[in-house]
Amino acid sequence: MEPSKKWALPFKLIYQKLLCLRFLRAKYIVCQFAGFHSFIPILMGRFLKIKTVIILGGSDCASFPEINYGNYRKKWLGKFTAWSIENSDILSPVHEKMIGYDYTYENYSNKRQGYSAFTKPSKASVKVIYNGFYTDKFVRKEGNRTKDFVAIAAYNRDTVFFLKGLDLLEKAALQFPETKFTIVGVSEKYIDAPRPNNLIFLPFISQNELNDILNSHYFYCQLSISEGFPNALCEAMLCGCIPVVSDVCSMPDIVADCGFVLPKREPELLFNTIQKMIELPNLDEKSIAARKRVVDTYSFENRKTELLKLLS
Repeated sequence: MEPSKKWALPFKLIYQKLLCLRFLRAKYIVCQFAGFHSFIPILMGRFLKIKTVIILGGSDCASFPEINYGNYRKKWLGKFTAWSIENSDILSPVHEKMIGYDYTYENYSNKRQGYSAFTKPSKASVKVIYNGFYTDKFVRKEGNRTKDFVAIAAYNRDTVFFLKGLDLLEKAALQFPETKFTIVGVSEKYIDAPRPNNLIFLPFISQNELNDILNSHYFYCQLSISEGFPNALCEAMLCGCIPVVSDVCSMPDIVADCGFVLPKREPELLFNTIQKMIELPNLDEKSIAARKRVVDTYSFENRKTELLKLLS
């Protein structure tokens, strides 16, 4: 990942160079995401004749200057990201839309998202491998669930409020005062922020606690402006939550017919969708189907098998 302080970047790059030299006999150099941190490994791979792999999965495939998100919104971060992608031997996006897709959820300036919209053509081989999940870590438990909504977001800076669609949930809380909307992962800085009484903020919690909270709700929200392949969505579905997601990147494909997709970032459309969800019959059947979708399609074993094939 990128260093949190700009002054630390040169030291990080020197450390990476030394690390690459230490493993001269490596067969592959693998980078999780592209950015400043992938530049030296890709450069050293070319110099040392070691094959390089970049797993693409998020801000390295996006640019939303309006909300200050995405690598390509910044000149030098964008250049380092693009160069890394253009010079890697193998690219492994976590979903087909990380390569490129037409963005229609919000009326932002970049109508095309995915790394191909911001980089030159690459000679790298491309293999899409979906994220995978330990299906025994997040489990669906029998018991009572409420017709309330839960969301997971690392709300630790101002931009997250809009990036993760928390502003829409705040409006939904005002529209549905009898329904609770719980957001998990709020930092201490924002935990006491003014909000409707039925909009509940919880801090970062343990996996076991998260499992219990997800299993106490029927509905899960992920209304992000941008996503790659969100782990939180799949973990919620493994716990039996019926999702509503924004029409962004991989999420409609993950949800398929097991949930709802918000086509545009418009509060009224969300209100209508929430009302439909609250009135759904056979909630337990739909809850079971949501878990089955992830178990059948996005297991950790599937990802492990495909990654080993890629590196063989």
